Amino acid sequence: MPKPELILHIGQSKTGTSSIQRVLGARREALGKLGVCYPLSPGWANHGLLPASLVPVQRLGHFNPAVWEGMPPAARLARFRTDFASELHALPADTRLLLISAEQMGGLLDTEETIGALRDLLAPHVGTVRVVMYLRRQDSHFASGYTQALRVGHVAPPVMPAAGPETLRAYDYAALLDLWARVFGEAAVQPRIFERESLLNGDVVDDFLSFCGIPLEVPPDDPDRQSNLSLTPGGIELVRAMAEAMGGKPDGASVLWRRFVQQANEHLPGQGWRPDPGQAAAFLARFHAVNEAVRHRWFPDRPTLFAPPSAAPAAAPSGPPPIDRGAALDAACALILRETTAAMMREAAQHVQIAKLRERLGEAEGAKAAWRAALRADPTQPQAQARLAELALEAGDRAGAEGHLAALRKAHPEHPLTQRLAKLLAKVAG
Repeated sequence: MPKPELILHIGQSKTGTSSIQRVLGARREALGKLGVCYPLSPGWANHGLLPASLVPVQRLGHFNPAVWEGMPPAARLARFRTDFASELHALPADTRLLLISAEQMGGLLDTEETIGALRDLLAPHVGTVRVVMYLRRQDSHFASGYTQALRVGHVAPPVMPAAGPETLRAYDYAALLDLWARVFGEAAVQPRIFERESLLNGDVVDDFLSFCGIPLEVPPDDPDRQSNLSLTPGGIELVRAMAEAMGGKPDGASVLWRRFVQQANEHLPGQGWRPDPGQAAAFLARFHAVNEAVRHRWFPDRPTLFAPPSAAPAAAPSGPPPIDRGAALDAACALILRETTAAMMREAAQHVQIAKLRERLGEAEGAKAAWRAALRADPTQPQAQARLAELALEAGDRAGAEGHLAALRKAHPEHPLTQRLAKLLAKVAG
């Protein structure tokens, strides 16, 4: 029986990797029916535990602490190794493709020895191998990565670095790709360009699924496509101001800090920091030689590896910008408003579940009290409004039912519960 093909998606970060991973993680059952295995033991979405298991624990300081599930990293990784071995040995017979995605592979596995360890671990279970990495223009990637830097506690003012490929080795794409080619072979390494014009339908999820040969339909508005977004400028200022309020050095391994930045990401999504064009152009120029080497070896049909920046260079500012207090305050107000609204909705949903449970237990008065509590938490909660209207009708209180209907029509005019309640009241009136 032939072994499945292996596709290793090794990054890089800020090239839609989180969106790809969340789409795949949410569709494991559908993928399985297509003969595709997206393993669960390395992570629900990001398979970061796999590369983490191949390097010393001391190198894992920037990992999201939630990955360890409250365990010491070494113990969690030991459990992963056992689970992963069991998962690989139990691959269904009809598996044609084993798909692994972790941008940490492109960062942590930075020697022939560590990449060779990955190859040797997977070799008994797979046949042919393809290694895919999306490459993003270095200045654009660095700017986009500023939000990620904030997430791990690096809150210095945004500024383009003065270094080049000799120091910023992660941006030496020629050396990075050559390293993987030396281990897996030239033909196995198949990089792609992260630019809208180079992606299928201008979308990295569609492009990746096509590259893998996976006929999976993902709606354009699917929320899994919108993952790990950058912040608005005001959101960036808010995070910087919060860091200052915490003493200027937030713990990047803190669950609390990461949760705060995540909330800012969720409620204040934007295009992130945009560097001065002059600084960006000077930074990009330092990578001309390595980019030309990548183009010559991997993309000979392209005139340049990346499309040039659209903005004309300008004079660099004299120094890093101070925190914009006004922008931070505006962002804080927006975040507090969103979080308060979300908290109200969560509280109301809890009361709805309590009300349903009490109804099943025959506790009519307790259920009614819970329905009312739901409306105190969120006066627009549609299930509570509709159910209290039904109870009012049962009690002969038509005026009360019409009051609930009026509230429903105002907050949810097209909701099915609104339409059903309107028909019910019309029938009673008729």
